[in-house]
Amino acid sequence: MSDEKLLELKKFFEADKFVGLAGIDILETGDDYAVVGAEIGGEHLNAGGAVQGGMLYTAADFAFAVLTNMLHPVTVTQTATITYIRAAYTSRITATAKEIVRSGHNCVVEVTVRDDAGNIVCTGSFNGFINSKK
Repeated sequence: MSDEKLLELKKFFEADKFVGLAGIDILETGDDYAVVGAEIGGEHLNAGGAVQGGMLYTAADFAFAVLTNMLHPVTVTQTATITYIRAAYTSRITATAKEIVRSGHNCVVEVTVRDDAGNIVCTGSFNGFINSKK
């Protein structure tokens, strides 16, 4: 993806205030993937000291949103499942999204969230609705 397109994508997502408050940034995009990430602070931790599940889900959902809105704007999440694999005691997380199928107004994206050591902490499957009229 060109630097110009990446800047355009980042500008579009400035309107996503929740993601901004969570501190999640777009790190990288390619023809068929998107990577987002966040530095983890105390506000992201659960009572047990691990990254809160909602933060992990938000990163996964945002990776989905970046990828699908890059490939076919405007796309929204219809359904999603997330599987938490291990607790994340980490200073950084990244979420990588890859589209596995598109059919008509639907797409399916797999997302992998990793800690700063590269361990998979959760995976998600997202089904999106592509509103091609916008």
